[in-house]
Amino acid sequence: MASLGCDVQTTSIEIVSLIEEMKERSTELGIQIERDTAEKNRLLAEAKALEKRLAAVEEGLAIKVNVKNEVDRSLDETQAAFKEILDASKKILTNARQSANRNPSI
Repeated sequence: MASLGCDVQTTSIEIVSLIEEMKERSTELGIQIERDTAEKNRLLAEAKALEKRLAAVEEGLAIKVNVKNEVDRSLDETQAAFKEILDASKKILTNARQSANRNPSI
């Protein structure tokens, strides 16, 4: 009977020890879960801020691309018009020179 009592006591001590280890593990996991949840929330907030910033940059970029396209189009039109003016001016100059050479005494 003494050995039965010893077995019961050893088993009880081992069970209590395992219960304590499980409690410690549970507490440890609870701390890790809280820490990871806090990090997750921080990362989500950062991601939201980055998404907002990205949207603003994309919007600004779209506006700038549209303005650049308008400027480029206006530049092309201005250059073409200037070339026409330059060509017309060259023709006028050529005609004026020819007229001046034909009538030098007038």
